[in-house]
Amino acid sequence: MARNYVKPGDVTDYTNNTAAVILSGDPVAIGNQQIGIALVDIAIGATGSVAKEGIFLLAKNIGEAVTQGQKLWWDPTAKEVINAPALNAYFIGYADKAELAATATVHVDLEEFIEEGPRTLTLAATGAKTLNVGDFASGDLTVLAPNTAAQTVSLASVATIPPGAKLTVKKTSADAFAVTLDPAGAETIAGGATFATIDAANDLGQFVSTGAAWVLIHSVIAA
Repeated sequence: MARNYVKPGDVTDYTNNTAAVILSGDPVAIGNQQIGIALVDIAIGATGSVAKEGIFLLAKNIGEAVTQGQKLWWDPTAKEVINAPALNAYFIGYADKAELAATATVHVDLEEFIEEGPRTLTLAATGAKTLNVGDFASGDLTVLAPNTAAQTVSLASVATIPPGAKLTVKKTSADAFAVTLDPAGAETIAGGATFATIDAANDLGQFVSTGAAWVLIHSVIAA
């Protein structure tokens, strides 16, 4: 065995920097890598073991059927597995076996965020929205905005998402209401504090994170 071998990679030490106790069996986000499962209770500020591999029984949204091998997402608000990407959900892995819609649990085979592939989200037509770390975890996010009123979309901090993460925003409604992209804190987008020129049908902007700011790499803006 190599002299620099440390340990197997299926379990990692995880420090609980949240404001709540993590219970054994709880899903936790391991940085930009993946959702893991706590193997022990982890007190606030304490460190405990979290599994990165394996098949775990988790709560499932009642009303959503699952097929074997289907991609699955973790909804941290509802604390359940869902069968399609949704705002602020985290890709968690694949269904190990099929489940009926009415079934309350599902067997999840854990996988890394990058396995999700490009994510596409369609926002609600009204109301401010916030994109979090889970939305950007795959590194490639497309947002479709059918907004029927002025809408602000707050972005996750570039310091918390994968370096080089891409964001594409396209307006799909035929009106003159703008979609304003608002970076976190003092971060900038296309050199400014906000980006608010996506305001006509099929307008779009494509951005990439440098780790410090959002840089515009392509846009189609109606004159």
